[in-house]
Amino acid sequence: MFKHQVQIRVRYSETDKMGYLYYGNYASYLEVARVEALRDMGIIYKDMEDVHGILLPVAHYETKFIRPAYYDSLIRLETEVREMPSDFIIFHTDMFNENNKIINRSKVKLAFIQADGKRCKAPDFIIHAMNSYF
Repeated sequence: MFKHQVQIRVRYSETDKMGYLYYGNYASYLEVARVEALRDMGIIYKDMEDVHGILLPVAHYETKFIRPAYYDSLIRLETEVREMPSDFIIFHTDMFNENNKIINRSKVKLAFIQADGKRCKAPDFIIHAMNSYF
């Protein structure tokens, strides 16, 4: 299993009138967590697209809002890839506030697509990068 952490501070422009992180912005935070988790494995998202011609569209997204995140809070995102990718790669992310209380739990499933739009299995460079974690 692969684990990664990243922190994001809630910016004013990302909040609603109540000072809560607007629910639509959670997906953007999850994208940051995924991109940085892949980077930590040695997989650069830009290279995956530009060099290898592999795209990762979201196929399924689940999220549970447990408590709000507030403006200027430092949020810790803990992301796990719990199984070796095959047709999909699945990221499980828990978000925590500064008091170490869980605020959100999400699961994002992404498909592997070649630049020509055809589905494919996880490419060898991804399998190779992840082998040491499984």
